[in-house]
Amino acid sequence: MRPLVLSVSVVATAFTVACKSPESGEATSALTDGDTSGPTTTINLTDITTGTTTGPTTGSPTEATTTTAPQPTTAGPGCVPLECEGEVLACGDCMDNDGDGKVDIADPECVTPCDNLEDTFATGLPGDNVDPCNQDCFFDGNSGAGNDKCEWNLKCDMANPGGEECPYDPDYKNCPEMQSEQCLSSCQVPNGCDCFGCCTVEVDGMTYDIFLGDADCSLADIDSCEQCTKNDDCDEECHPEECEICFGETEPPPGCEDPTCAGGQSCTIDMEGNSDCPEGYYCQTGCCFTVIPP
Repeated sequence: MRPLVLSVSVVATAFTVACKSPESGEATSALTDGDTSGPTTTINLTDITTGTTTGPTTGSPTEATTTTAPQPTTAGPGCVPLECEGEVLACGDCMDNDGDGKVDIADPECVTPCDNLEDTFATGLPGDNVDPCNQDCFFDGNSGAGNDKCEWNLKCDMANPGGEECPYDPDYKNCPEMQSEQCLSSCQVPNGCDCFGCCTVEVDGMTYDIFLGDADCSLADIDSCEQCTKNDDCDEECHPEECEICFGETEPPPGCEDPTCAGGQSCTIDMEGNSDCPEGYYCQTGCCFTVIPP
């Protein structure tokens, strides 16, 4: 059986809808209003399902255009994989896993090497930051209070980053104004973030305070990210005027040749994930951090 064919002729004051004649097997006019002498475009319904469109009867078939998703690529030979507790994850494997041209920590959506997603700010680690309410140090590669003494509850944040699972509660009592000294000294926080994963990013000249625990938060869809309120007691403010690199950036601010790092070793990183930090460290916001916090 031949595929069904529709022919449509269009001129200034007329159009034709054609259907196949059972006797001849060819398209015949079902509705005519005026002159039909203009060129005829034939659309083969079978070809529609295969992505092929047949052009004017005087031309040749053309393939429909398709969009190909970015493909993972391997970094250059100088890249050294970074292990996270004996395992190499997406943000330390010397691969551009999301095909955006930025490898591992050179990708703004890679928060630490202990991060298994390059296309969102979430870590993608089973069991990491999955509690919808209770938060500890976001950047240590594990969840649960105890080893860092950082404690916060998303019910305390009027920006409601916990969403429907943990809505803001103005009457919630466990909202400490101060964090422990152990929390402040042990939680490695990038410039522009607080210790619970509320970070300021700039996209197209606009600034956003986003919650990194939002599983769908990415630079490509920044407006959909859960907003949050910085915890003042453990907020690592960024000072670009002092040549600090802020969260979401990899290059020093304009006019700065090298980044500065308050209280730590400064570093630079290229788009293939190579940095000048010593072994066991990675470069984030111009500072060398230990891969596994002490």
